[in-house]
Amino acid sequence: MKLFFLVLAFLVLSVNVFATSNTALRRSNGLLRFITEQEGVRNLALASVIGKRCDRYMLEREKAPCRAAVRKMIDLLDYDIIFSHDKLRAPAPGGEESWTPSSFVFVAFKSNLLVLLNNPRTGQYLNDLNQRLYGYLVNRAERPNIWAITQSYYKTPYMTALVMATLFQDTSIMKLHLAYLETAGTRGNANFQNNKEWLGRVIDTINMILDNSEEHFRELFYPPEIVKHLNRNIYHFYVPLFLAMSLEQEGATKDMAYAASLMLTLSYEFLTSSKDYRYLYADPERLDPVKDLWDIKDIYGGYCGSNYGVRGARFNQNFEIIRESFGRSTEDTVHLLLRH
Repeated sequence: MKLFFLVLAFLVLSVNVFATSNTALRRSNGLLRFITEQEGVRNLALASVIGKRCDRYMLEREKAPCRAAVRKMIDLLDYDIIFSHDKLRAPAPGGEESWTPSSFVFVAFKSNLLVLLNNPRTGQYLNDLNQRLYGYLVNRAERPNIWAITQSYYKTPYMTALVMATLFQDTSIMKLHLAYLETAGTRGNANFQNNKEWLGRVIDTINMILDNSEEHFRELFYPPEIVKHLNRNIYHFYVPLFLAMSLEQEGATKDMAYAASLMLTLSYEFLTSSKDYRYLYADPERLDPVKDLWDIKDIYGGYCGSNYGVRGARFNQNFEIIRESFGRSTEDTVHLLLRH
């Protein structure tokens, strides 16, 4: 789950713009540290970055509802970041200290994660899931589907999406959400530690499957109706899926629930398509269908997840049309995505 890069980019940009001297650098470092430690300021920065896309792509009557849905979405993300605080002595006279975040741990859906890890049923689910995945890995069992297994435990599509988005928000070997719990010293009831260990094992098994073969990855990790052209980063699908469902439950229309969660994906992908943060508030004119194929697939994952959250499989799933459209015009493609 790499949403934090949106916030971090805002922070880095602040330092790059204002740090034109040693004195300015020290002042910027102080601002950087203040922003990273203030939830409200981080949320404001994130709402500004995503809301800019509402203003750019939505119809005039839709802009305010879209921005309102974005603000609600940021609340629903329930995220937190812990940076390590490395002190660096500035060479300027006086020896003032500057500060930069050299590493971090991150969590989204924090309250949901704690509830799930404290629940004894979570351990049963993770144990069962790990056995089925491992059995598939060593060719002892037929291919399972994680969405279907999760739904057999949690029954409703909403709860299934909540569990998938929360527990598997980072399936990299870093497991940043679990590292966050360790760094924060988070403790729970008697089930908490065992469930956390089981979750780590499941993520390890997922990575073993990926290392072994990606051939059937989509069939393993996505709903059977939504498998084609999705990347291995499953959070690109499940986080927008859960957010769209949650926004609709909070009273947003289907269109605004879909649009806000899609804007989250678009903002991240456009921003990270350049190394110099030129797309913090602007967007690239086009994405290359070959060079930027991975980014287009990530956007497609968010498009599918957001749509699936409010419409089921009843939407245009033609990836090639979207890919070719990005090659001509980003603006035209976003309008296409918003109306399908």
